[in-house]
Amino acid sequence: MFESIVLRSSEDAGNITLGAIAEALLFYQNTRIVVGHGTLVSFARDGSLSEILALVKEKRLQAVHCEETLATITHSHGVFQAHDFGAITLIGNEEVRGRNRAERIEISLRKSGLDALKAKAQAQAFVDLVPLKSLEKDDYVKGGIPNAARMDAKDRATLKGLLRAGLAVVPGGYDAGDSLEADYVLSDLGYFLFTNVDFAAVNKRRASMNPVLEPLTPAALLNLILWSRADMHLAAFYGGDFITTTANSALVRWRQAHLFERADRNRETREQFSELVLADYPSIREVIDSGERSFAEFLKVLDKAHKFKAWLTKTNPDQKLISQYIEALKADTWADKAPVKALRYLFSLGTGYVDPTGGMVSGAADAFLLDRFMKGWRPNHFVDDRLKPFLSWKGEA
Repeated sequence: MFESIVLRSSEDAGNITLGAIAEALLFYQNTRIVVGHGTLVSFARDGSLSEILALVKEKRLQAVHCEETLATITHSHGVFQAHDFGAITLIGNEEVRGRNRAERIEISLRKSGLDALKAKAQAQAFVDLVPLKSLEKDDYVKGGIPNAARMDAKDRATLKGLLRAGLAVVPGGYDAGDSLEADYVLSDLGYFLFTNVDFAAVNKRRASMNPVLEPLTPAALLNLILWSRADMHLAAFYGGDFITTTANSALVRWRQAHLFERADRNRETREQFSELVLADYPSIREVIDSGERSFAEFLKVLDKAHKFKAWLTKTNPDQKLISQYIEALKADTWADKAPVKALRYLFSLGTGYVDPTGGMVSGAADAFLLDRFMKGWRPNHFVDDRLKPFLSWKGEA
């Protein structure tokens, strides 16, 4: 369990956060992030880009840069709209245009609030450390992801299934059932989507929400087809668990019914573990993303998590993690079977040798050390001594 994970965006929507990365680093042996334009800008704005680069340089985190932003491009023709799939690369503005990747990233970082020198340095460091992959070329699928999504939309059965899956999970949406009709038709003016989706009813519900959500459009639904195509190919390319938005997941599930099963199982396992073992504590993601704890503080905890992570990988995927945690606490070791008096005597000799003034084992500190010596390492040692203090809102890690 918990061998590797790929993060492209948060499950709730939006860009990857430091808190999500921290949780992945603690539970998984290998963590990879797919950095798009939005995620890169968000790292720059919250000041965490340097921390991300340090993790990549130390090989504690893997990263890949996808410079293009996938988009459904719309052109109006009177009362009708043509929609096609594509990818956009931001190169700057009318005054300044980046000639290469480093310059384009530098422009984005400066627009995010970084001063010129820092933007230039971090842009170059990012290019040096993070390889580039293209969503539009053949890197993940022959012909590129936009073309693969276009093939989906042109198949009427696939289009109806994907639109139904997306419509059922977007806020304000509904399950259209078998009554949903959809066609993606090519004409001399481009591709046109014809569907009986009740956008008026959906947008009425979205307008009544707090906060108010922007109207759902045909282009937005088509975007889910495009983004879920990207997620499917990225998941297949990198393997391991894959985390993306809830809406994208719904469409990928429709395509590949079992693709997210392992990621779901591991997420449910982590949630159950937190609910029972860390019931009175916030999550790692919450304390970091809220600013109560810094990522630097978390890294100190992570440095002490080697045995805990090794224990996680050895757990049985067919048995609940919490059950194995409890079994580990109760498990006998060679020390449990040895005469206690003899162990106490040996321990006292050892402490007396190191510190002749120590005498026989006594006091809370010696009892604590003896317990660790006799029982050996167990997962609760890390949870109680490192993780819980870190998660305490006002505690010290």
